[in-house]
Amino acid sequence: MTKILLCCGVLLFLVPVIRSLPANLPEEVEDIVPQRSQRAIGADECISHIYVAAFTSNRQYAGSDGNFDLEIKVKGVVYTAAFEDLAGDDHQPLKGDLWTFTMSSFYNIPPCVTKSSIGEIAIEEHTDDGWNIKSVITFFRSGSAYELATVDMDAYQWVDGDDHPSHRRFVLTKIF
Repeated sequence: MTKILLCCGVLLFLVPVIRSLPANLPEEVEDIVPQRSQRAIGADECISHIYVAAFTSNRQYAGSDGNFDLEIKVKGVVYTAAFEDLAGDDHQPLKGDLWTFTMSSFYNIPPCVTKSSIGEIAIEEHTDDGWNIKSVITFFRSGSAYELATVDMDAYQWVDGDDHPSHRRFVLTKIF
């Protein structure tokens, strides 16, 4: 199955919902993935990077200046790393951004995190300035291998630290 992601009336890329890297990636993703991986990441290989491509919806108040974390649950323990405040207008309506997390970005994480040890990946907000995420994909890197980790297309999910309990965390849909 292939999903088409539209932003601002422009086709950004096609995402085949499979276990490998999408065939057509945004230009900024192409820069970090210069050659297609010829193999999947092994279940016991150490992951070196997690990439997050997220697209903000055009709903009212969808953009944000809030503070967001990427959370990964490894063998039952949650580790967090802050989303970098990218130059320009990250988290703004009808805009997509790409964040790169090295595994060392996560405080006190074990030296080797494998796909098989990851139970959950989520985005969390710590203030009341919410973000409405239209779509988000994540993928892992290990050496020269890349693999899709999560896919949430047309989610329109709020991530907001207000009083609504379902808005605090957005648990991403694993496909690995």
